Amino acid sequence: MVQKHKVNNFTHRVGHHCESSSMRDLFEFYGFPMSEPMAFGLDATMGFGFFDTTNSVSFIPKSDIPFFLGGKQGTIEPNSLACRLLGIILRKQSFTSADKGWEESKKMIVEDIPLILQIDLGFLPYFKEEGNIHFGGHAITLAGYDEEQGISYVGDSEFEGFQEVPIEQLKKGRSSEHGPKFMRPNNTQFSMQRRLDGKHPPLAAGVKLAIQKVVNNMLRPSMNNNGIQGLKLFARSIPEWKEKLKGETKDPSGRTISRARLMFEMIHGYIETWGTGGASFRNLYKGFLEELLSSPKLREGPKAWHNEEFRIIEEILPIIRDSAKNWTLLADSLKQSAEEYKSECLAHVDLSELQVIALKILQQEESLFKKLSKIKI
Repeated sequence: MVQKHKVNNFTHRVGHHCESSSMRDLFEFYGFPMSEPMAFGLDATMGFGFFDTTNSVSFIPKSDIPFFLGGKQGTIEPNSLACRLLGIILRKQSFTSADKGWEESKKMIVEDIPLILQIDLGFLPYFKEEGNIHFGGHAITLAGYDEEQGISYVGDSEFEGFQEVPIEQLKKGRSSEHGPKFMRPNNTQFSMQRRLDGKHPPLAAGVKLAIQKVVNNMLRPSMNNNGIQGLKLFARSIPEWKEKLKGETKDPSGRTISRARLMFEMIHGYIETWGTGGASFRNLYKGFLEELLSSPKLREGPKAWHNEEFRIIEEILPIIRDSAKNWTLLADSLKQSAEEYKSECLAHVDLSELQVIALKILQQEESLFKKLSKIKI
């Protein structure tokens, strides 16, 4: 086996969200230059989910964290809409053995096929400041390796260029068993290949499909915890925090901490900082919608958009901007309270004011997606 190799002409650009920036890097390699918001919008994974685990099993073992919320309703899968719209076949492989997974990755790298790897970020050396936090749903790109030096070259959303990660560390991160089973990486890798016949729909039609999928995520979800229904559950739950967040709990590393302080910090992370691009992914989706107005590909060909469809986008942009601001306001209020009052933060936060913000978001997003639903395929 070749001792070292780097994929020719593969580059990494800084992004916000691990999955959409990894996919964007591979799309560019295969001849589809685009922004991260465009990659995120075309993959149509934006949505919302709220899960109250107070009376059931927590998402994080050895911890009784009561809530999880997220601004997405999907992850990288072989039926990725963005790939289908670009005429790309996405292949997913998982391996029971870390060594087998690594051998298969090397074979593809030598063939100049860059990869997206799923990994537990707790094993990545450049995340050491994160402490003992383990998250097995992180995505990075693999660009090359040097077995003589024992290092791999990976691209990670917010870091410039390729990072050097010891191969043994990479293997440990890819086979991590921290956290619930559904979040474990399982030595999973994704590779792309352009369809041999080159077929894919015109962008003007593909974008409408992507918009309608997100409209369905929000207005017609398959579970009540998702979409607008999930937002209602979230807004209604806020007054209950006074009871549900009392007392102490353990954080993901096992330390005892005020439940309210931990939850305020985590909700801020879910919304603002943990790879969301800010505002629970709304900033990324706003960027996607803004790009549509200036895209020449939507104004040409048999599937070109009508003026009325562009007017709908113009009409909803102020709404999603306001919704994004409100998400950030809500998250920052919780963070500020946790930082200022620490274990006493629950007594010093105005839950009724937070609920007012959440209800505003609910009203804005219901209006936003109902208007977007008028853009028919």
